[in-house]
Amino acid sequence: MAEQRIHQEGQSLGVEAVRQWKSQGNWEEIATLLPQIERPVQSAQAELASEVGFALTQLGRLDEARILYTELYEAAPSHRIASGLAYIHYLALLQHKVRKPRLEDPESWRKGFERWIAEALRLEPQSIKDKYRLAVYHASILPQKDAVALRLFAEVVRLFECLPPDVRTEQHRHFKTYVMSLYGAARSAFRLKRYEEARRFIFRCIRVDKERNHQEPLFKLFLAGKILFALGQHADAERALRLALDAPGHREHDFVYALLAEIALAANRPNDAVAWIDSHIRPHHRKPYIWRLLGDAELARGDKRRALKLYKSSLLKDHAGRHLTLFKMGQIYESIREFGQAKHCYEQAADFRRRRYVTEYPEALQALAKLCEQQGDIEGARAAYKRMALLPTLAEHAQAELARLAG
Repeated sequence: MAEQRIHQEGQSLGVEAVRQWKSQGNWEEIATLLPQIERPVQSAQAELASEVGFALTQLGRLDEARILYTELYEAAPSHRIASGLAYIHYLALLQHKVRKPRLEDPESWRKGFERWIAEALRLEPQSIKDKYRLAVYHASILPQKDAVALRLFAEVVRLFECLPPDVRTEQHRHFKTYVMSLYGAARSAFRLKRYEEARRFIFRCIRVDKERNHQEPLFKLFLAGKILFALGQHADAERALRLALDAPGHREHDFVYALLAEIALAANRPNDAVAWIDSHIRPHHRKPYIWRLLGDAELARGDKRRALKLYKSSLLKDHAGRHLTLFKMGQIYESIREFGQAKHCYEQAADFRRRRYVTEYPEALQALAKLCEQQGDIEGARAAYKRMALLPTLAEHAQAELARLAG
């Protein structure tokens, strides 16, 4: 009995200390209470274990937090702990995506998140924060899951907007989640090419978040500019981007200037496109796609040699869009009758696309096949058409071309 009383007094003192340290954000001190928790966790220490687990999460000690919370759930299951476990896995996966060191076994963390988010939503199906995290998981962690993400973001928006008017204010604890869901829905709809839907979401996001700016104005306005550009509303897109440049904050704006250049180019103003880049983006800061865009602008001005030089600069560090640049270079070389160079570029473009994205590049293969046939290289043309024949949408055309060459 004496041991039990001492244990309960220690538990009480621990919880009292936690309350004080938590109000001060003193996570290190709370984490020092970890040895006081009996393992595996018992229900009598559930409150202390919960607070220590949260502190471990705040300190980035996610493995320890995951183990502690799992024991806690087994001892005292609740929605709060299931949601906390989902959050620990969610945070680890987000950090894995953008920071080093990477997780040694990301698949176990993905499975863990899916298990615990399902449990949290089983216990509380209308949980705004859990639905939001699941939406972000599909939008930013899993590849090409924007259709699911859009549905979930829209559900979060609906749940918040269904709250009574006197409750759903800027002071509500889920108001930031609501804002971020509007932004996430706009971004996912944009990726799905559902531009009108994306426009509605981003305009609502900008309107309701005007005072608090839970999402940075730069990013809201930039996304609005991208959406308006996709809708062909070039003047409105440019206005949104100029506002983005004036938004508070000290971030780099290279991506904004690049999109302004792209809009100018689409509006047949190549001189303005060149000016946006040359005047605002220093050469050593230009990413491969910006060098490629500058090459496009020079090509639109009629300077093919200058465009080729800029495209070559784009290739120096390009590990994602090389096929696009090589294809453009092939077209230029073909137009200036440097057929050997053109063939080499088309081949490299097709091979990079297949190697990097495990899919064929039909435009490059079509150009390669035609060039090979014009140059009398029938075997080269056949090889290109055979690769095209592997694509369901082009198989009939490719087979017809192969039959023609054989005939």
